[in-house]
This record gives sequence, structure tokens and C-alpha cells, in this order.
Amino acid sequence: MSEDPQRDASAEPVLERVRRRAPTDTAEFIAHQDAMYDRLQRIATLEREICALQAAQVEEIAGYVKDRLSYDERAGHPSGPAQHRGMVAEVAIARHVSVITAESLMADAYLLTTQNPSTLEALRRGRLGLPAARAIANETALLDTPEQVLRADRLIAEEAVDVLPGKVRALAERRVAAIDPEAAARRRQREKAERHVRLNHVGSGMSYLDAYLPAEQGVACIESLRKTALQSRAHGDERSLGQLMSDTLVARLTGVEEGAVVPAHINVVMTDKALLGLDDSPAHLYGGGPLPAPVARRLARSRTAWLRRILSDPVDGSVTAIDPRRRRFEGMVRELITLRDQHCQGIQCASPIRDIDHIIEHSKGGLTVPTNGQGMSENCHVGKDDPRLTVARDPDTEVVTWETATGLVYRNMPPPALGSGTGDPDQLQMRQFMLHPPNSGVEQRLLKILLAHLRGRAGPEPPA
Repeated sequence: MSEDPQRDASAEPVLERVRRRAPTDTAEFIAHQDAMYDRLQRIATLEREICALQAAQVEEIAGYVKDRLSYDERAGHPSGPAQHRGMVAEVAIARHVSVITAESLMADAYLLTTQNPSTLEALRRGRLGLPAARAIANETALLDTPEQVLRADRLIAEEAVDVLPGKVRALAERRVAAIDPEAAARRRQREKAERHVRLNHVGSGMSYLDAYLPAEQGVACIESLRKTALQSRAHGDERSLGQLMSDTLVARLTGVEEGAVVPAHINVVMTDKALLGLDDSPAHLYGGGPLPAPVARRLARSRTAWLRRILSDPVDGSVTAIDPRRRRFEGMVRELITLRDQHCQGIQCASPIRDIDHIIEHSKGGLTVPTNGQGMSENCHVGKDDPRLTVARDPDTEVVTWETATGLVYRNMPPPALGSGTGDPDQLQMRQFMLHPPNSGVEQRLLKILLAHLRGRAGPEPPA
């Protein structure tokens, strides 16, 4: 028997099996039992292989960050927020995930490869999933000394394989607190500093309003809402407990009762036909997502609503103008860009817009006009300061191309006026052509001529 602790994981059984026959088993079930077991075995094997690939990817991400930092230092490039955002953007492109996801995984990859060898090995062998491994890395990072971290890592990784994935973080918390009682206090201070409120759109005109709070505050909030709801039910209100709690939350935050108009500025974009009731194409709630046409019409007909014409591009469906030389994007221009872009236009980012930035910097002659502006989150705006990052807008296709320090290319353009998933087939096809242009120079030129024709503009001369 091999005593090698790094033995191949495939040598271990994936699933244990006890052959049994229940009184209710049919002959057909018994006949196919082995085939079903084999399929389950393949599912388990694939899961182990996925975990092994995730471990390899974690190591590659950590290696990339190490190499990039080393190269930048030798090349004399300053370290700082722009450098960090540049690395995050490149990992996001490589993994085709958001920059928020990429940044989180980069941090966890560093911890797993430098401080959590036992957890990383358990992931590599398929004994732990990646979410559980990341939870262990985050909790053990609170310990003061490398010796404490290694001890906790070894203990938790061994115990976690027999714990439900959703309970691994709690297990790690307890083990870390036992090793260093002060760690829990440090963790609470760190987490308390991260408190926030976030809106998540979930479709059908609905959303989740999440609040990340200290536990005692969260319990106090939910108990207060529940108590008010129970009192309303006791007085004959027929709404469900959940409905009453959510309505009470809205009333307390906005200062208005159920059914009243909430005094807040919101932008709802809809077609003229949907507004007039000639069709039911969904509207788009800025910051929320798709909104059913009947709901949008009710909002448009409220006493406080007012209408404004918005013009969209006939080729790609994005917002181009709103009815009615500066340094800052303000007033109607800022609102136009905000409505057009809908979310941050940085690399792999869909965060809310905070800043309106010049694509070509104002200091380099860039104009403060809608075609040279783009909505950005705070982090992406900082990342754009990386001197090795280039950003350019094609005046013919209106596609913005980002090129990172390593040479990765990311192309984007504003979504259709009513949000992604809308637009006719011709618009969708043209957006694909613009975002993924042909390699041939002749084909690219023909595409630009076609775009100019469809938009009613003077285009480049046809190729010879």
C-alpha cells in the first residue's frame, strides 16, 4: 500500500455503494440499477475533476499576479490602485466574469496558495469545493502568525470534508476563535466596516433590497417589521405577513404609505407603441431591468410622471439623444450618457454608474460630448489611470476598445435602449458584427459603409 500523501485522487473510490433491494423496487428499476449507479459515479468523477481544475486555475491566477507584480517592479511601473485594477480587469477578461468576481477570486487565490496548503490540496483532490475552500482561506487569514494559520488550515481542511458546504464557514469561524479568541473581534470590526445596502434585480419587475449589517441590527430590523405586520394582521389586514413586512419597509424608508406615490426620481424607458398600448414590449427601468409594459404604463399615467422623447440608433438600438464646449459632463448630457450606458462600461463591469469619464482624455483634446463620454464605476475610473491601458472609440461602429497592459482586448458598446435581450434580429446581428469584427480589412470597410448607410451618414469610400 502506498504511503505517499500526494497519491493520485483517482485511486480512491468516488462513491461508496451498498447493494440493496427494497420491497417496492420494480423489475425495471432493478434491471437498470447498475446503469444508474454508473451515471452517478461519472457525475461524482466529473465533480472531482472540476475541483482539480479549479485548484489549477487558482494557482495560475496567483502565479499571474506574482509575475505581473515582479515585471512591473523591474520595469519601473508604479504600484497602486490603477495597477491593481488593471490586473483585476485582465483576470476578468480571461475568466469572462465581472471585475467584482475576479477581484474576490484573486484575493482568495493569494491566500490559498500562500497560507492554506492543506485546503488547496483538499480542493485539488476533490474533497472540498471551491466555495468552501475560499471560506476557509478568508477565516484563517484573521490569525496573527503563520504557525497559527497553518495549524488552523490543517485542522479545518481535515474536518470540513465531512461537513455540509454551507456549514464550513461556521466551522472555520469556531476553530479560528478557539486558536485565537481575539480573531473573532478583529473579524467583526473588518466586516462591520463593509456594511452596505444593495439592490439586485431578479426579473418580472421585482428586486431584492439587501442590507449587509451587524447581526444584532439585522435581527432588530426584521423583528420590528414582523411585530408591525403581526399587529396589522390582528387588526384585520388581509395581506400576508411577507407582504405587510415589505410594505412597512417601503413606507418607513420613503415616508409614504402603501399605494401612495414614492417621491423619488426614476427613469423608465419604453417604446411609443408600448406607451400607447399598441403592443406590450417590456420597458426598461434604469438601475432595475425589464419592466412589464402594463406596469410601465401605470407609472407613466401617474400624476407626478412626465414624458420626454429619447432617440435611439436604428442600427444597434442604443440611446443617441434626448430632447430639448464644456469640461464636465453635466445636466442633460450627463443624463443622456447615464440613460444610454445603463451601467458601468468598464472591462467586465456592470456596477452602477458613478462617474462620467472622457474616452479620449480632455487633456489630450477629447471633447465633452456624448460620443466621447462613458459611464464608469469608481473602481473602473481609477483603473483607467493605468498608463499602459489604452481606450479608443471607433467613430464608425461606435464600439469602445480597451487594450490591457498584457495585450488583452475587450470591446463593448452601450446596450439597447430597453436593455440587453431587446432589439430586432437585424439590430442583434449588427451588434455582433460590431463587437466581433471580421479579420479582413475589406470586410471591415464594407461593414462601416453599411453602417453609415443605415444611419444615414456619409461613410468611407468603397474598397477598390
